[in-house]
Amino acid sequence: MNSPNSELTLESLASRISHLELEQDLRRKNIAWLKQYFDDFKQEFNNRTELQQIEIIQQDIAQLNVHFAELQKSLNHLSNISEDLDNSDVSINKANLDDTEVVNQFLERVEQQESQTNLENPITNPGNVDIAESEQENEIDVVEQETENSTVLNDLEFQIDRIMWLVSKIYAAEEDSPNFPIDAEEFWRLYNAGQKDFNGINLAGVNLSGTSLYSEVNLSQANLSGANLSSVKWRSLNLKGAKLTEAHLCGLNLKDSGGYLKEANLDDTDLSRANLHAVNLQQATLKNANLTRANLKYTDFTQANLSGANLSYVDLSQQTKLDGANLSKAYLRRANLENVQLLSVDLSNADLRYANLLGANLEEANIEGLNLQHSYYDLRTIFPKGFDPSKTGAYLIISGASLQNADLAGAKLSNVNLTGANLEGANLSEANLEGTNLSVANLQGAILAKANLTKTKLIQANMIGVNLTQANLSTANLTAANLNTANLVLANLENTNLSAAELSKSNLTQAKLKYTILIDADLSCVNFMGAIFEYAKLNNANLSEANLCAAGLAEENLTEANLSSADLRGANFNKANLEKANLKDANLSGANLKDANLTGAIMPDGTTHD
Repeated sequence: MNSPNSELTLESLASRISHLELEQDLRRKNIAWLKQYFDDFKQEFNNRTELQQIEIIQQDIAQLNVHFAELQKSLNHLSNISEDLDNSDVSINKANLDDTEVVNQFLERVEQQESQTNLENPITNPGNVDIAESEQENEIDVVEQETENSTVLNDLEFQIDRIMWLVSKIYAAEEDSPNFPIDAEEFWRLYNAGQKDFNGINLAGVNLSGTSLYSEVNLSQANLSGANLSSVKWRSLNLKGAKLTEAHLCGLNLKDSGGYLKEANLDDTDLSRANLHAVNLQQATLKNANLTRANLKYTDFTQANLSGANLSYVDLSQQTKLDGANLSKAYLRRANLENVQLLSVDLSNADLRYANLLGANLEEANIEGLNLQHSYYDLRTIFPKGFDPSKTGAYLIISGASLQNADLAGAKLSNVNLTGANLEGANLSEANLEGTNLSVANLQGAILAKANLTKTKLIQANMIGVNLTQANLSTANLTAANLNTANLVLANLENTNLSAAELSKSNLTQAKLKYTILIDADLSCVNFMGAIFEYAKLNNANLSEANLCAAGLAEENLTEANLSSADLRGANFNKANLEKANLKDANLSGANLKDANLTGAIMPDGTTHD
């Protein structure tokens, strides 16, 4: 347990790190600004009007050899100044001065030099000097002053180049240091400016969630650690060798995008529900990555490292390549591995509970410590020699199988043969049993809530007390099946064949009975409250004591149906066929019998209708 002090320390440390990162980013921007500033300054300096005047005076200097000694003296003096400035630069480097101090000292030296120039070249006009002599001296002074100015300017230009070199060196050193993360704003600025090659870019922690990149983008070798790329839409993306440790790629859509993640580092990455259709992940590292419910159709995991990864609920049966992959300690709960070839795959200590292994080939896989509890396999499944799956808690799916109280919730058992199987008390909630043959099977007390039973064969099946709440039984065949006391609330029985089926005391509240065949079915004491009837066939059905209060039975076929003692209050029998139906002791209060065919029907009072 962490103490408040340790939490406070961690918070302060995180705050300090964030502060340092901001300072580092600011320093980088300041250096970039400083470099631009000196570029502008040098350009402005080179464009000064004084330079043109200097060129003219330099031509005159060549003709004034008489002043060579004085000029030489001035040049020697300024040379000493230059050496002093160079020594200052060295001392600056040795003292490890920061960028601001270098610039400040440079500007101070420029000001000092300008001040010294002004002192050495005073403008005087003495009144007691001879005119000719004054003109000659003035000419010499002007030439001398302009020559010194020329030398000073040349020296300043040299110093600017010197400073530019120093700044460039600092800037280069900054560039050579580890890249600092670029935020989303800067990334979009570069992208919108036309940059598409981001090889090696540092986008650690960047948030690009929900965005779209319609151009080809190269993010190979990029650092995307901790980045949020959830639901990003890409046109074409190259992430070869990219580092995506702890990144969030939930809902990422790479389908048909040319997604290339070969050798990418996706350790601890969130790829839940990501669309990785046909993505190349060969030799990629996905240790502890979250791939829950991801679309992995045609995804290539050849020699990929998926150690500790969460692959729960994924479908690996759709041409997913796993040759040589490392799935040790991986979570594959409820994963679909039907017909998957697991050649040289490391499944040691992996969790395959509730997984579908029908037709899978694990012959060359490392299954040491593999957890197969509640998984299911068939006679086509191949295990390593000497391995007995029946001792692991896995279920063998065959006709006549003994599966009492088996936990097969959510199992994918479509089109399998379970004829005569014993599934008494089994949990098959939300299971996919489409097209499965369960004829004569024992499903008494089984849980099939929300199960998919479309086109399922349940002929003469024992389904007493079965829970079929919200189950889909459309087009299923339950001829002569026993569903007494079954729960069919909100069940879909569209086009379902329940001929001669027994449903006494079952609950069909709000069930959908469109084109349902209930001929000769026992529906006594059934609760049809809120059930939807549409062209159902109820002729000769036993509906005695059934609850059909407010039922919509307009135009329904109830020929010879037994409705004795049924609750028909408020029921709508408009144009219904009740020929020879038995309505004795039925409660028809408020019922609508307009245009109903009651020929030969036994009315509630026991009389026969003409």
